[in-house]
Amino acid sequence: MRRTTIKPKRLYELAREYMALRHVPISNPGGGRPREYDDALILTIACIQNLNSYSFREALEYCEDYFKELPALSTYHDRLALLTSDIAQGFVEYIGKQIQSTSKDNKKTSKEKGRLFVVDGTGFSYHDIYPMKLHRGTEIRKIKAHVKIGALLGMAGQRRFVVSAKAGCAYRGDVPLVTPLLENLPKGHGAVLGDKGFDSIALMTLIQSKGYVPVIPIKQYHRWSAQDPLRVQSDQNATKPIYKKRTLIEGLFGNVKQKLSSHIRVFKTEIAKVFALLRLALLNVSVLVSIEKEAMIWIWFPNSAPMF
Repeated sequence: MRRTTIKPKRLYELAREYMALRHVPISNPGGGRPREYDDALILTIACIQNLNSYSFREALEYCEDYFKELPALSTYHDRLALLTSDIAQGFVEYIGKQIQSTSKDNKKTSKEKGRLFVVDGTGFSYHDIYPMKLHRGTEIRKIKAHVKIGALLGMAGQRRFVVSAKAGCAYRGDVPLVTPLLENLPKGHGAVLGDKGFDSIALMTLIQSKGYVPVIPIKQYHRWSAQDPLRVQSDQNATKPIYKKRTLIEGLFGNVKQKLSSHIRVFKTEIAKVFALLRLALLNVSVLVSIEKEAMIWIWFPNSAPMF
């Protein structure tokens, strides 16, 4: 992920396209200030704030060079509180669909070899940065200042991108977070990878009903072994070389946290959920921009031979 490739102008274009597809503007049922700025602008400023780890004030000051009219600090914070995690999740999915439709390699792979998906969960801290190294065992479970993200990773050629993601509260189970994402996955053929945290018969059955093969190792116990044929087959699939690709999502999370930080500089849980999802959306924007640049190079040099 290269942050310098993500330009405010392109972010605003994508935000406007996404908000136009929603058809329903964001409103405040409890009243409040009038809606003077479009929702796409608020979403764009929030993305820029996460891209550079800015505070609320710093994000507005940075955007002065790109937008003629900007909301006041208090107005921006009030409007940001109206952005729900469902809206941020939809933005991640929208850019993911743009990547799939733009990438030619992804279309060829899905037709010939099937598609590969990886599921996993991660967390982002917010509020105060807590000293995890000072806590051990059950004490860590008492720390609530983080949000949980369940993500569904896809491949576009050699590039990783987030197909969809869902935010939850601290220590939310991986299976409840990922299940809605797989329910919305279109039917096809290929494989879905996951670690032992996704050892669930219901989840494996859902994956199989979508036409995909579950590649999930099962939890082993000393006194008894697995009896369900689906779990046994999934565990056998996890011994094959394809399971090594599960580390792709770990590297994706590590890339996002290294470039955009694993800490979110906000105090409200709901805003932290939105910001965590927007960081995954920024990763998708970076992938989309790189694919678009390659397409432009191909248009300008259609007869150029490959260098290697």
